[in-house]
Amino acid sequence: MIQVGLFSFRKGEKGKIKKMLEEGRIDEVLRKASKNKKTADSLIELLEDENPGTVGDALMVISNMVKEGDSTVVVDEKLVRKALELLTSKVTYVREGAMALSMEIAKRYGDKHREEFSKGIERLLDEGDVNQVAFALLLIKELKLIQFKDRVEQLVNIDEKVMLPFEGRRWVKLGDIAKEVLSSL
Repeated sequence: MIQVGLFSFRKGEKGKIKKMLEEGRIDEVLRKASKNKKTADSLIELLEDENPGTVGDALMVISNMVKEGDSTVVVDEKLVRKALELLTSKVTYVREGAMALSMEIAKRYGDKHREEFSKGIERLLDEGDVNQVAFALLLIKELKLIQFKDRVEQLVNIDEKVMLPFEGRRWVKLGDIAKEVLSSL
């Protein structure tokens, strides 16, 4: 009976956070999550929500928290896998939020989650569209994943342009990104 009560409370917290996101109170959610681990956990749970707007908002808040080094967000394998999984979303807002979160995790915790990133990058290179492949290249560069050097070399002559949600990464040739990555490996 106690477990039911705790579960209900947790569901209530997640519901409150979802409502705040839907009302556009993102800064308030960010402040609250920075102080309260339950709120941060609720945000991570919202990555499973059926509403892509809620998922995108949750990604944005979590990404900001990781960027700021907030200790209430636990960056574990599950979160890394979820962020990498959401890179293939059909919804642009979700996909771009997943890119931002994945890159922040790679910058701060890349060494710790190298294996998960390698698996995700492999999937993106094999199955992703041109933008997803370009993002995989940026992750390869960030994490200095030399094992993908041959794959990167295969992309150097691709003239197709990509659009990524990062400064200086809109309408850039995939081959140019590949050349940049190669020079850093």
